[in-house]
Amino acid sequence: MTAQIQQHNGAGTDHLRCYTRLLALSALCLAAVACTDGTGGGVGAAMSNELVDPASGATCSQGANVRITKNDFETVLNGQCGAVVITGSNGSVNVDHAQSIRVEGTKVTVLNEKVETLEAIGSDNTFNMTEVGHATIAGDRNTLLGRNYRQVTFKGQGNSVNTDNEPQLDDQGTGNKVI
Repeated sequence: MTAQIQQHNGAGTDHLRCYTRLLALSALCLAAVACTDGTGGGVGAAMSNELVDPASGATCSQGANVRITKNDFETVLNGQCGAVVITGSNGSVNVDHAQSIRVEGTKVTVLNEKVETLEAIGSDNTFNMTEVGHATIAGDRNTLLGRNYRQVTFKGQGNSVNTDNEPQLDDQGTGNKVI
């Protein structure tokens, strides 16, 4: 009889531990949902200061990073963004300021006032920029327009840059031109 009581008490303790863990996990999930930023960025995005696939307009606060993964997008990003990474295609984005912009998709148009680092991995993109520190163009048939590109590195082919200044140029590709 004593053995049965000890066994029963052990099972009750296991159920209590399981129930406690379930409550703790539920509270954690509820707290994570309450912390989202309302931009569609999701729980992970809110915790890492990253906006993922923001709606047509969003504000980068405190240097938030932005990822655009969907296709056929039109987005305006106000404020001071951190890294903007675009893997989607067939879209356009207007970015006030960003530390860096990286386009991996195709047929994307980027308008920007000021960015330190621009990187184009994708092809057939158009960049209409005001001020760019260093642009690395690894894709093909990209068009760079703007007032001031400090340095441009071409790694792809058939790319062109048309700017008001004469940027420092490193052409490692073929058929690229400065207009």
